[in-house]
Amino acid sequence: MVADKSSSPSANEVIAQLVAHRRAFKAFLASRVGNEADAEDLLQNGLVKALSRADEIKDGEKAVAWFYQLLRNAIIDHVRSRHAAATRDDRWAAETAILADDVEVDRQICACVERLLPALKPIHADLIRRVELQGESVAQAAGALGMTPNNASVTLHRAREELRRKFVRFCGDCRCLNVCDCA
Repeated sequence: MVADKSSSPSANEVIAQLVAHRRAFKAFLASRVGNEADAEDLLQNGLVKALSRADEIKDGEKAVAWFYQLLRNAIIDHVRSRHAAATRDDRWAAETAILADDVEVDRQICACVERLLPALKPIHADLIRRVELQGESVAQAAGALGMTPNNASVTLHRAREELRRKFVRFCGDCRCLNVCDCA
């Protein structure tokens, strides 16, 4: 049976009910996500969502149950997000370890970069050569090139972007660097 509009609780009444159960909600979340900080974040985000949708609740007695369901969904999203991030980090670490040990890949990448440097602006090529290929710090390269470290950092960022665009144009969009066939 649908409650008529006159018996519907106001948004303020719904929020007051939810705030009254705040400790129980946080304990519920903390027991499922494993730490207080994540539980607090999920609770705050849930309360914001509840505030924006509080006028949709027709029966004030069901507000707490509705909010628990909202929190369950938030937990599922949180766990999925954490799992995806962990998987992505694990894959990155494995690929980095493989690439770090592969001297041939490093040599091939450096050769590709060296071939592309003349196509960059001279200052960009100098910064890439010094920082990325020769291992100088940004501050050292800045001093050698008569720049401030801050300006060198910004210019290096732009140089990397320019190099990336040239690399993609020259070698293709090879995200796995060890398949570059531009030699």
